Amino acid sequence: MKHNIRIAIALFAAVFFLNSASAQVRFGVKAGLNLASISYSDDFISATESIVETDLSTGMAPSFHVGAQAEFDCGGPIGLSVGAQLSVKGGKLSGDGTLLGQSFTFTSTASPMYLQVPVAVTFRKNGFYAGVGPYVGFGIGGKVKNKIEAEGQTEEESENIKFGSSEDDTFASLDYGAGIELGYEFGNVRVSASYSLGLANIAPKDMVDQAKDQGMDISAKNNVIGVSVAYMFGSN
Repeated sequence: MKHNIRIAIALFAAVFFLNSASAQVRFGVKAGLNLASISYSDDFISATESIVETDLSTGMAPSFHVGAQAEFDCGGPIGLSVGAQLSVKGGKLSGDGTLLGQSFTFTSTASPMYLQVPVAVTFRKNGFYAGVGPYVGFGIGGKVKNKIEAEGQTEEESENIKFGSSEDDTFASLDYGAGIELGYEFGNVRVSASYSLGLANIAPKDMVDQAKDQGMDISAKNNVIGVSVAYMFGSN
């Protein structure tokens, strides 16, 4: 928790510094599509395969992000952007096999939702926009949906995601990483594409520690391809 507080203080200190320097500020709203996936370690996949008794493959899950942001123009094309977003991440695990003589297909889709604060150094010139920087997110909700199809019958179940450090939790509560965004501005409207690389291990800590005692490396990291539309209020 102390680590999380230090991160938040550092982010908002940067905003305060630029604001106190009389930088020109624009505010805006932003929303778009997430194509989310989770990068798992080989040991994580192997352990899960032994439970579901089938080979697994990973895939993307479509979701969304929405929020607000402030952009500080410090003179010239260089500035700073700070946002506050709801971002749904996650991904799919799927596989097929045979159990007790019956063929089956298994799909599990995780959709964790984060309250996320991205910070980026930006470049704006002649309509072109680019931003790069870190983000930090805190898990606040979401669901895991499991679907099994066998012999023409389908069974589905859904459960709420629990964030924490115990083995009974689904994911760790803290997510962080780095992102890059490229776009073009049409007046006050910006269309952009982005990629966020997760650096935090979102597997619960107790699960990671227990696996480490057994010589296994358990890790899971969020990755997101995004397409966004933003509307920025104020002059360009």
